[in-house]
Amino acid sequence: MIIINVEIPIMGKDYDFQIDENVPLYEAQEEIAEMICRRQQCRMNGQEHRLILWDKKRNLMLRREGTALENGLETGSELLMA
Repeated sequence: MIIINVEIPIMGKDYDFQIDENVPLYEAQEEIAEMICRRQQCRMNGQEHRLILWDKKRNLMLRREGTALENGLETGSELLMA
């Protein structure tokens, strides 16, 4: 498990999440979106697949099919979700 920081620019907020580094990012991304929407009382209406994760430090879009480990993420990684 690793802890990452996810910034949501459209909301002006950021959140820390603990994710399994061996799970495909699309699974973690769906869970992250669901948790944020629950907290912010918003709906994705099945549009989670349209979101992208961007590594801020490396200025790189992450591959949804790859795991956090395969995408080079580690504890303390800072991501943008848009």
